[in-house]
Amino acid sequence: MNDVDGVIAIAICDRDGLIIGSEDRAEFNNEPVIGVLSAVLDSYIDRIKDEFGTESNFMNITTTGDKKFAYCSMGPNSILTTIAHQATTDIELRVYSEHIASKIELIISGNDSVSLEIPEIIRTLSKIKGGKLPVGDYSAKLILCGEYMVGKTSLIKRFVEDKFQESYLSTLGVEISKKTLELAETTNINFIIWDIAGQRTQMAPYRKRFYSGANSAFIVIDRTREGNLNNIEYWYNDIKQAVSANNTIVIVGNKSDLEDKIVISEKEIKEIADKFGFHYILTSAKTGENVNDAFLYIAYRFLEMA
Repeated sequence: MNDVDGVIAIAICDRDGLIIGSEDRAEFNNEPVIGVLSAVLDSYIDRIKDEFGTESNFMNITTTGDKKFAYCSMGPNSILTTIAHQATTDIELRVYSEHIASKIELIISGNDSVSLEIPEIIRTLSKIKGGKLPVGDYSAKLILCGEYMVGKTSLIKRFVEDKFQESYLSTLGVEISKKTLELAETTNINFIIWDIAGQRTQMAPYRKRFYSGANSAFIVIDRTREGNLNNIEYWYNDIKQAVSANNTIVIVGNKSDLEDKIVISEKEIKEIADKFGFHYILTSAKTGENVNDAFLYIAYRFLEMA
């Protein structure tokens, strides 16, 4: 609410429309916005059930009169509803709604280490040029590189299957995954995700071929391992001939849930991201925190440059 000027009120409700928590801006205290929101929720909850059924994730924006109503769910327990002025762009509503709805699900599920800070990458993404998405089906190749055991495979598994596997199996060569994101009714992006093995010496002769045709890249680091920050320059030099300066490279600081073991601070990651002109995001493949946001950022930026 503090980040998006156009937001009037927000509410978190369960799948039956029962409001768990709500808030509205002080300057709108004279308007019965929460009452309006409750009434609108009552009228839309059956429609939401009919349209989305048991789907865990959905996003819908409806305009009624001079206001927009955004409904977003990123899990089975809650729906985030937002009332905003018409001038608020759909992109801004979508980006913030999906990010916040993900946090709500983590909190409801009992995760007690959820960051309540809005990542810089979300603020940047919400200001995508024009505030509109192009119409059509698009394909994007994303590569994940970084040292072995930083969690590249786990990030992909969390994004594609919403699962986390405790046991570790080192990737040999490359593994390719696919997932289609519906960003709007008329906009889809087909992700082709290349999980590239982190063994430097053994894979060096082959990696350039794996990088070919990439639209964007994650350089993944493990925040609990000393020296991982120093590897960013190595991986950037390795990929920069294939992933040009005009394309999107994001530093992903993974394993952020292991608070007692973290040795690489957000400040340090930000400094090196600024040095190379990258964005960065802190993630946890285990809890899922900010994982969808990282991939959504790539999707929106790809469409912005399409």
